[in-house]
Amino acid sequence: MKTNPTIIACAALVALSVSAFITPNAIAVDEGWTVSFAEAKAQAAKEGKSILMEFTGSDWCPPCKALRKNVFMSEVFKAEAPKAFVLLKLDNPNDKSHQSVEEQAQFRKLAPRYKLTSYPTIILADAEGRPYHMQKGYSNTPAKAFLANLTGKSTVLAERNEFLSKADQVEGTERAKLLDQAIALIDSELAISTYSDTVKEIIKLDADGTAGLKVKYESALQVGEIKTALAEIQGGLRNSTPEQAIAKVDKLIEEKKPTGAGLQEVLFFKSLIIFRSGDKPAAQKLLEEARTAAPETEKATEINGILERVFDVKK
Repeated sequence: MKTNPTIIACAALVALSVSAFITPNAIAVDEGWTVSFAEAKAQAAKEGKSILMEFTGSDWCPPCKALRKNVFMSEVFKAEAPKAFVLLKLDNPNDKSHQSVEEQAQFRKLAPRYKLTSYPTIILADAEGRPYHMQKGYSNTPAKAFLANLTGKSTVLAERNEFLSKADQVEGTERAKLLDQAIALIDSELAISTYSDTVKEIIKLDADGTAGLKVKYESALQVGEIKTALAEIQGGLRNSTPEQAIAKVDKLIEEKKPTGAGLQEVLFFKSLIIFRSGDKPAAQKLLEEARTAAPETEKATEINGILERVFDVKK
């Protein structure tokens, strides 16, 4: 059977045309959004805009679906948001067949960097990817109000930039204080993760500790490292016994020698493992030790609540 060369040529042309317009990214992303962090930064720098990052689970997270339907697909958002923001969709769907390998790898890299703990999470960042606002969840806020809240955060960016500009005009401890004020405007864990160079400079500038910033940020860095290590241990819990997990926690304590809030995080995590293994008295003891390690933290408040509700222990 002979094949018509004309038919083959036409079929090839059609296939080429389709592949040129239907790429994995084109399928996965909505109109006006990009899925490339590098492209978003380049566009933001070129156009003098901020980046609006949406961390989402598009095919399994109900609040994410509601946010996209009620806000991002609304006419007011589609018309007004691109005037202030470059829109970046960072998706972690169950069905990844429409995503490129690069997009999936990008998510795995950015999620821990931006301290993703829940979906959806919205982050506003400058053209370098340095965040100045983060908000989690969605509670059916109308599109117009949702957008107004985000655009209103430009005042935070302006304030941060003002502190950074003033810091460039001074040296030593005074510079450290201004840098501290700049990054204190955002979530502390997010700042430690995404302003690491600034944090290291603050510690160096306050080497003698006169401003109290060296201790503050060294402690914050340790807590960040501890939480990352604990997250890795938690990720392997399904494939290990409680005894194996506890051994890893004990090794972490031995290596890091955490104090204060860092020690509190480790003891709290260890208490959960022990509680789930059935040793309630040992879990209670560890929680009380964790509370004592850093009594003024938010984690201590959380521990107080657990001790009262679960163990009937008063503050």
